[in-house]
Amino acid sequence: MKWLPTRKNKIEAFWQWFEENEETYFELAEENREELFNELQQKLQKVNKHLAFEFSAELESGKREFIISADGIVEAFEAVFDLQETMPELDRFEIIAFRQPSVEEFSVHYGNRELTWEDVYYTALQDIEQEEVNMMLYIKGLTEENEEEIIPLVFILLDSVIGEYNMGVHLGRVEFHPFEVHPNARPLHTLKEFFPVESI
Repeated sequence: MKWLPTRKNKIEAFWQWFEENEETYFELAEENREELFNELQQKLQKVNKHLAFEFSAELESGKREFIISADGIVEAFEAVFDLQETMPELDRFEIIAFRQPSVEEFSVHYGNRELTWEDVYYTALQDIEQEEVNMMLYIKGLTEENEEEIIPLVFILLDSVIGEYNMGVHLGRVEFHPFEVHPNARPLHTLKEFFPVESI
């Protein structure tokens, strides 16, 4: 009978491999960066096919941030937690579970247009029992003709404000509307007030 490794075995194998290559990924030589990133992606996806990653460009306290993401797929959240909980002691990396909220103004582009936090307003209703926040979004420039293009970008903006974990766990129903002057609508960046958990 062919032996099939369990997820635990795959996680242990990933960390063993990463420890052996830690210095290489810390240095990140320009000439083989793409090759290194491709290999890392392949190794992560052996744990779970949805996993993705980001590295910080700048060092923090002499370490590089290594963000492990479920790429917004809730079913892959457990794999992210498993990797974080079983990581070895690393000298050169700080492991961060899930993409975190941005501390700076964030924008996305489509065609010749830029969409920023200032282009999206919201009203929200907090569901205490379900631990979710339901909201209506009012988006500048949204039309029936471009909604299929713009709405995915708005989700990226949401992700940048409240972080990947809150997007997957605590964001409830979302409705999208063209921008209008609404007496209770607030700018998107204030949405953080409804989501106190910024990191896991």
